[in-house]
Amino acid sequence: MDREAFLKILTPLDVHDTYRELYFRNPAAFAVPVRSWEEFCGRYNELEGEGKTKLPPVPPTPIAPVFSEEEYFPQEDWGEVSVIVNARYCPAFLHELEFIKIIYVFRGSCFFYIDGRWISMTEGNACIVAPGVEQTVFSCADEDIVLNLLIRRSTFAESFWELLESNDGGVIADFFWKMLYHKPGGEVLLFNSRPDMLLEESVVDLYEEALLQSVKSGLVMKSMMMAIFAYILRWKEKDVVWLRKKEKHREYPLAQYLLYMKEHIDEVSLASLAGNFYVSEGYLSRYFRRETGFTFSHLLQEMKMKRAAELLIKTECNIEKIVALIGYTDQSIFFRNFKAAYGMTPLVYRKKKRQAEFMYT
Repeated sequence: MDREAFLKILTPLDVHDTYRELYFRNPAAFAVPVRSWEEFCGRYNELEGEGKTKLPPVPPTPIAPVFSEEEYFPQEDWGEVSVIVNARYCPAFLHELEFIKIIYVFRGSCFFYIDGRWISMTEGNACIVAPGVEQTVFSCADEDIVLNLLIRRSTFAESFWELLESNDGGVIADFFWKMLYHKPGGEVLLFNSRPDMLLEESVVDLYEEALLQSVKSGLVMKSMMMAIFAYILRWKEKDVVWLRKKEKHREYPLAQYLLYMKEHIDEVSLASLAGNFYVSEGYLSRYFRRETGFTFSHLLQEMKMKRAAELLIKTECNIEKIVALIGYTDQSIFFRNFKAAYGMTPLVYRKKKRQAEFMYT
């Protein structure tokens, strides 16, 4: 689908005319974010006068303090990536997400609200929001087209290792690493960039696949999302703003530590990792706890389980071989940890994933 056809689909206001009418009657009521429809209605009536405008008993679009993955991703196996068009004139409702969101301004502009401040975004700008961040977006012009590109956190973790490994590092790559492993309430990255035609084409293609195709392909949608992240990784760091990071960004040790752990997954220990980077075990232990909220042992076990899952899907290795490749000496412990991570045995996991790939690709 070309740009003209895309704009023809998204330009009409349709069901959001209600928000538009309310905004032009009383724009001051939209100036401050709220946490519920009741709070918004109370402010609206207070500023305009009780009873002057009849407000709907329920909002035209979903409102909640937290949106879960179950609400935004279908149960089918292709439901790992989604696209939501931001409702123009919708009041700024503060909320958190359990998944990762990219806000992309396709046309016009919008305002992003976080930590008590409004941040202006214009055409071509993007903002990546990690899970657990309270925020909202407000758009108040007919020409605005703002897209929310959504991806499960687990899908990002499983699908984007290769993308991150191939990147030379830097502030953007480090943000992605932190988004995977940082403790909840993480970072937000704003890109003050100009429109990127290649990224824009991928966004349009993802919209078409996610919302217009009757038969969807999980592989296609994940590939398109990977392309979008890859284009973002190429953007210039001078255009990047950490919206929540207080200290000056200088070094990127987390990515280096995690890559070393992955490359030496069958033998790495806290002692060997500390020795390779010339730091003490105590420092390294505290660093992981501070930056991710987890211990070294927890992160290593999670990494081993992800590697085992990858080997089960992409290779014909038997269980004994997989256990050896990821550095386990006790097969029973491996089975117990794998079932705790994925809710099923390794062989059942392999069967289900391969069946899903056959059905939806």
